[in-house]
Amino acid sequence: MKHRILSILLLFGYIVGVQDGFVALWKDGQDRPIEVFPYSAVMLPKVDQERLRDGIPIDNLNELHRLLEDYLS
Repeated sequence: MKHRILSILLLFGYIVGVQDGFVALWKDGQDRPIEVFPYSAVMLPKVDQERLRDGIPIDNLNELHRLLEDYLS
């Protein structure tokens, strides 16, 4: 059921970015993140920090998992 709900929500898209210096996930179009991860964005390479500041659009569940694994591992 949870996977089905996430799949439905992903129809609207997500944005991965930075909130108060930490990697965060927003539902596209929302002002507040739905999740803030305990990973400081300053620990990432400058190129990734810039991408996060601009916001990285996520189109599907696989892309979301891959990106989070890259940034949070």
